[in-house]
Amino acid sequence: MNDKTQNRLLQWAALFLFLQSIILTLAPAVRERSWDVDYRLSHWAGFLAWAVLVALANHAAIKYLPERDPYIFPAAALLSGWGLLTIWRLDENFGLRQTAWLGISVMVFILALHFNRHFSLLRRYKYLILSGGLLITALTLIFGTNPLGIGPRLWLGCCGVYFQPSEPLKILLVIYLAAYLADRANIRLISLPLLIPTLLVTGLALLLLLVQRDLGTASIFITIFTIMIFIATGRRRVIFSAIVVLSCALLVGYFMIDIIQVRVMGWLSPWEDPTGNSYQIVQSLLAVANGGTIGRGIGIGSPLLVPVAISDFIYAAIAEETGLFGILGLIALIWLILARGLITSLRAADRFKRYLAAGVVTYLGIQSLLIIGGNIRLLPLTGVTLPFVSYGGSSLLTSYFAMFLLLTISNTEDEEPAELRDPKPYSLL
Repeated sequence: MNDKTQNRLLQWAALFLFLQSIILTLAPAVRERSWDVDYRLSHWAGFLAWAVLVALANHAAIKYLPERDPYIFPAAALLSGWGLLTIWRLDENFGLRQTAWLGISVMVFILALHFNRHFSLLRRYKYLILSGGLLITALTLIFGTNPLGIGPRLWLGCCGVYFQPSEPLKILLVIYLAAYLADRANIRLISLPLLIPTLLVTGLALLLLLVQRDLGTASIFITIFTIMIFIATGRRRVIFSAIVVLSCALLVGYFMIDIIQVRVMGWLSPWEDPTGNSYQIVQSLLAVANGGTIGRGIGIGSPLLVPVAISDFIYAAIAEETGLFGILGLIALIWLILARGLITSLRAADRFKRYLAAGVVTYLGIQSLLIIGGNIRLLPLTGVTLPFVSYGGSSLLTSYFAMFLLLTISNTEDEEPAELRDPKPYSLL
């Protein structure tokens, strides 16, 4: 039954992207109101690559995880295909690169499925896994670079290929916290000595990110830490404490770190400097507003007027051309992954898998909220990517590995769910 459901959903996803590809091909004729135009064809390479790669990944998922959740993979596949075609429409060079990264991500996904029987090693080697991630991230302090030549040096690069270590570090932190909390049966007592190791490693990771001025990822780390401690303990004061600490940190950072001040001012008063520091958010708001209810049409809008439309502002680019209906569909796909992820967490066979699934959902959810909120001025800009959708090899690879974790945990077969000692955290979420 799971196989049929997943296959049927993937067929609908393929049909949606096929129609989108046809529309992108014909868009120049609609824009110029003439058949004598240069039609777009390059994005078909992206669609065909997506179809082949998703078929391979689907076959592997069916083979290695027969009892997996049938909704998570189709939703993620559609999101990645939607993002891929959008990137091809915006910039063919970046579309080609994203296609290559999609191939790498799918191959890593399939390889991980092949070794899913060794899933318990993630729990056993939690310290080694996180230490490796911290070490690689620390290397950016010395060898860090930026593909654009300016801005934070968050990437490690070689031969024109760039990788952002802070992206997979989010998942590595989730794995560490899930394993550590699962190994402490009395974590509900919230004693300081019990939490010191998690506070130290999370604090070290935050320090690295703050030194690099990667404030978006730092915010995600704080949220992941807070939600996972809350789920493990059921104590709401954990959330209240985190809100107080985060508010104080934001207040101090506003007066001490110039980039925070710029982003907060651009968030609160974007129209005071629409051509300067607030240019990005103003263009994003205009793009979303121009989209209206049904959008200006796929391939017909002007999303390139929005800076970094392939990455930080891809939500605004999609909103302009597909309108309210399009972004509601996009949000529905993200919500579906998060909802099925929470169900997976509740049905998990042990506490490690339960906390791990909840952490992955938190990572995907908070990152989606930050970028969407930043695009529509609900939140200050953070510079993070939209999982599965935005351009970025590191982000796409991390998103696919996160999906692998959720699918593996959901493959419960005949295992009984672990005892749920406190349902309040899940009820609140």
